Amino acid sequence: MTLVISTITSSGIVLTTDSRQTYKNNAGAIRIGSDSVMKLFKLTEFSGVAISGKAFLNEENQPAKDVGYFINKFKKSEDIKNLSVKDIALKLNKYLGDLFVNKEKENLRKLIDTEVGKVGGTNLNFLTSDDHLVPYLYTDKDGKTVSNAGWIETINMIVVGTDKDSVGRAYSIFVPKGITIERDTKQCGALWVGQTDVLARIVKGYAPEIENLNFVKEALTKNNAATLDQLNKMEYIINWGTITLQDAIDFCVLMTRTTESIQRFSDGTMLAPGGIAGVGGEIDIAVITPEKGFTWLKKKKLRAEEAELALEEE
Repeated sequence: MTLVISTITSSGIVLTTDSRQTYKNNAGAIRIGSDSVMKLFKLTEFSGVAISGKAFLNEENQPAKDVGYFINKFKKSEDIKNLSVKDIALKLNKYLGDLFVNKEKENLRKLIDTEVGKVGGTNLNFLTSDDHLVPYLYTDKDGKTVSNAGWIETINMIVVGTDKDSVGRAYSIFVPKGITIERDTKQCGALWVGQTDVLARIVKGYAPEIENLNFVKEALTKNNAATLDQLNKMEYIINWGTITLQDAIDFCVLMTRTTESIQRFSDGTMLAPGGIAGVGGEIDIAVITPEKGFTWLKKKKLRAEEAELALEEE
């Protein structure tokens, strides 16, 4: 799990991530695998990316490697230095999606076929999807049509950078679907992906799971737009266009550390119990401006007792 935050100001963009990696062991328990994982990467002199979600991918006939390995491979093998930030985001989405999406969807379809057969289902039909979902229909043993969907673990990322027009741009990417939200330094704002429930509760006034409450479900069914409009009135008013780069850095760090602390003392919510303490470790921070391009403010170093080593990316 992860928390990636990007704050877009009129002066530039701040991009941050934590360093924790969790995994499910053979007994099905969630464990903290590491607090020193790199999730933020420089792509070009004026762009970078931060990732959350799926941590490892497989090359053909090769052992699993972390997603960072493939991002570094992408930036070395692909000619992206003259592309716009949006084109880099789209190209990276396709590159990562091609590595695992179709293969894992096919494996999931085989599993669904087996499970439907076990319960006496027939006429299994898989529906198309450009998402991480595998929707399907089948006829159960009583002759009724059942609709369901499986899903594969995927990658969320935020790609940021400054284009030749000196405008900074940020894109939230959901692999393989592509760009879901975009911001720029003209309109300013913030993007976040990963374990965002604590951040959403603070800024938006509620977490997304509020839609699972019965009275909210009923209100959304009766009038979706009006209900969402009422919920959005809970959001704090933050004048993103007036905050400085330092304010943006402070916001990202505050939200990351607050999430880490809440996860430390809680175990999910009454509505969704069993929370995962997936945010922790050092916070890596990059700042992207038209004048300086991609600049590291804070990047993890290798350590051994009193010694430290900062390995350069190039």
